Amino acid sequence: MGDTTDCEKLAGIFNRASQQGKSAFCKMLWDNQPETVQAQLKPLLTADAIAVLSSND
Repeated sequence: MGDTTDCEKLAGIFNRASQQGKSAFCKMLWDNQPETVQAQLKPLLTADAIAVLSSND
């Protein structure tokens, strides 16, 4: 994704998916993002999304 990543839209996907209980999807999508994108996304994520990404399920 790199330079063409729309972090606000991607954060919206993470936030909605985490609210819908789709933790496996969130983790898969997160793992597919480069560290630079992850760093840009973190401030845009809700507490629910961060909790999903931090869990060890």
